[in-house]
Amino acid sequence: MNRKTWIVAVAAVATAGAWFATAGDALAQPGRREHFSRPSFGHEVHALPEGHVTVRVGGNFYHYHDGVFYRPFGPDRFVVVGAPLGARIRVLPFGYVSFFLGPRQYFYANYTYYWLDPRTQEYVVVAEPNGAETAVSEATAAGSGDVFVYPKQGQTDEQRDRDRYDCYLWAVDQTHFDPSAAAADSAKAGDYRRALAACLEGRGYTVK
Repeated sequence: MNRKTWIVAVAAVATAGAWFATAGDALAQPGRREHFSRPSFGHEVHALPEGHVTVRVGGNFYHYHDGVFYRPFGPDRFVVVGAPLGARIRVLPFGYVSFFLGPRQYFYANYTYYWLDPRTQEYVVVAEPNGAETAVSEATAAGSGDVFVYPKQGQTDEQRDRDRYDCYLWAVDQTHFDPSAAAADSAKAGDYRRALAACLEGRGYTVK
């Protein structure tokens, strides 16, 4: 191999290595993607996101945008808070999961439970219904086959459920297959399974 060919080969290997490293980072850390950068509870902002709506619950006012509730906290300051019970919104955020408990339909989005009021067609924030955790797990696992998740870093059951939901969102966004949707394209179930497993493994779980 002459010097010129050797240099080209080394460059090609380096480029490929960089591409795989970037892809690996994207899989291992989906939270870095802008789509999933919702602020966490307690986070303060000085300007509300464009397109937010004001929601009144009792005598208190909140601001809502894409699954996140903000509460005024001094002049030109807002803090992210948990969804107030009784709050009503018109549109659910990306990644909601629909499930039934008895005759009533519920929705789960951004760690919040909603019930659809058929009279007003508004989604109402409710406390976690009995049996909801199992229903959500089954809905997000549908289409993933016999996937078993084991924590490698001592994650609690609560953390595992949060990570699984986050990875569900990421896998749906990557593959355009939503196992909780009745009209999901079953041909993409394998892609969803692989994306879900890659995300969970990147967060410190063994997936089998």
